[in-house]
Amino acid sequence: MKISGLLALSVMAALPVAASAATCSNKNYGVELFVYGSSGLIDQGTRCEDTAQSFFDLMNNAGLKSIVPAYNQNLVSSAQISFNSLPILVDFETSGPDLRFRIAALGIDMTFSGTDRDASGDMLEDYVKKSGILSKILEYQATHTPNSPITGPDGMIPVAAATDFDTAMSDSLNEYLGAGSESPSSTLGAAYGKVDMDGKKGDITRIPFSHVWRSKEKPGQLFTLSGSLAQVTVAGAASYHGGLGIAFRSPMTTRWALTPSLRYSVTGSADLASVAGMYAAALASTYHVPLGRFDMVIGNMAGYYKTTKFSVGDYSFNPDIKTWALRNGVMLSQPVSISGVPLSVEYSLVDTRYTGGTEFFVDNTQEIGVSLGTNRGGNIDKAFGRFGLRYLRGKDSSSISLSGSYWF
Repeated sequence: MKISGLLALSVMAALPVAASAATCSNKNYGVELFVYGSSGLIDQGTRCEDTAQSFFDLMNNAGLKSIVPAYNQNLVSSAQISFNSLPILVDFETSGPDLRFRIAALGIDMTFSGTDRDASGDMLEDYVKKSGILSKILEYQATHTPNSPITGPDGMIPVAAATDFDTAMSDSLNEYLGAGSESPSSTLGAAYGKVDMDGKKGDITRIPFSHVWRSKEKPGQLFTLSGSLAQVTVAGAASYHGGLGIAFRSPMTTRWALTPSLRYSVTGSADLASVAGMYAAALASTYHVPLGRFDMVIGNMAGYYKTTKFSVGDYSFNPDIKTWALRNGVMLSQPVSISGVPLSVEYSLVDTRYTGGTEFFVDNTQEIGVSLGTNRGGNIDKAFGRFGLRYLRGKDSSSISLSGSYWF
């Protein structure tokens, strides 16, 4: 029996996460195989893996036999699979070639009847590739697990929403503290952090960048191009995000500004069998409140984020995930002096909510941050930098990261 690539993907996602899910709680994928003879159960075994490809490699005679040595293609067998939280059942219910494929959560129950088990597997693989089932799987994962490369706390949509909001807040604080036409116009940063997704540990690496064009006629009005590249690895499965956005900051008063923005992002993960593009539009409001030696910026943002079709290798589909992101927060800047060097400490608190579309498993997050760097107010016409620490938490998930940014 040969069941390849996407066949395994489907085969591995549907069964009410039975023993395989329990014994593979720190892995992304689990399969429990039961093999039966004429007198009943002969043997059973479980295999846990980090990546989809590792599971694909199990879906052949040698792979299944490595799980249960007693297995052969003439025996009745049943596979209970957890595919990154989605339960799937795949059964050879007789000694023949008929392959039954069930995903109860998606209302799928189909039987593939080939001339032999290889042929049945090929029919299932063809069905998985052409039916759009992978899109449904990604949508299910968005609702049922924090470890989604699209909707998880460090997934494509949350990262895009954070970038839109942070761009508006940082640009506004620079302008309120005296940025002018000669001020630094480019930013390059780096961040590294640790994540915990429902007990699955991982790492985040992110490189943000931006460039601004300031209006000489109207102080505070500027156009920003921003983007980021990121890698998130959870339980050995890596996903990658990248995107570019444009924003236009328009001051309404000396203290209040509006910043509309547009963004396009992509994500891809062979390890999690996922790929998607995303369009976004957002509007942020920032308001400056001077507090003596302190400066506070209050930010509010509403953004609409919707996936679109994107193709990488054998994967090409649109999971049709959409949401409104409501992001609200405050940033407080405190000037300090260390060994005569004018610096500032900045504190931030942000709350994010996702609503009005696809139901997210992590539908809200809270984050706190603190950073130390050059005093923007005292050195705004020179290159300056900041280093910060951020902690984020959501449902069954958390992350902590260190970051550094340099304006030049």
